[in-house]
Amino acid sequence: MSLVRLNWADRFRQIYYHRAIRPFIGYHSQALRCLFGEGPLPLTYWLRCRSIVGCFCRSPDPLSLASTLAQQSGASLPVRDLADFLRDDLISGWTLESETITFLWHLMQQEHPKVIIECGAGLSTLVFARGLETHSFRSTNSRSLVSLEQNLWVKKAVESRLQACRLGQYVNVMHSPVSRRGEYQLDFNRLRTHLGAEKADWIVIDGPVGPDGCRASTLPSLAPFCRPGARWFLDDAYRDGELQV
Repeated sequence: MSLVRLNWADRFRQIYYHRAIRPFIGYHSQALRCLFGEGPLPLTYWLRCRSIVGCFCRSPDPLSLASTLAQQSGASLPVRDLADFLRDDLISGWTLESETITFLWHLMQQEHPKVIIECGAGLSTLVFARGLETHSFRSTNSRSLVSLEQNLWVKKAVESRLQACRLGQYVNVMHSPVSRRGEYQLDFNRLRTHLGAEKADWIVIDGPVGPDGCRASTLPSLAPFCRPGARWFLDDAYRDGELQV
């Protein structure tokens, strides 16, 4: 087969994926939302979907639409408090999606998590800190957000932003470098010292950034720091690496 024919074949698959597969996945997600609302679907369902889509598309992460989402301003968020707070920030493929931010914000109002462990600092850190500040009057217990971040420059940038917003008292951004396999190298003693007798109510996994499978050990390694029945959330869950988790 000539190189020209190979390039044309690859080009055709790319066009077919973006013009047929991607729109179908979007419509499929909308239909599921209408049928089931925010209710969960079993992992076996999504693995079956991945298998079916894989028959028509060889691209990696075909179920994930994050890379195709257009950037939008934080001012477009449907929650007025957040829209005002994040009006100068961009929501992109590197942050939690607008819908995810809104969902977690409303869930914070319902469940009032006292301790949150977040993997991957950034825009979400500001959202959770703002939520802890806004709803802290509901409980006399101290509230806490521990954010694990693999990059020192991100850690420093987030800490500066938190201090500028007067939210630093709610958050501890811990530097957690990664191994050659891309997995967190957690300082368990430091994390245990910070939490004390407290246990996490929520675990939000949006890190580390790395190769497929790098997040497989994240939840098991943090499980000892969670209370029984704690909620955990996995962002980018439709990517191949996350489906394998």
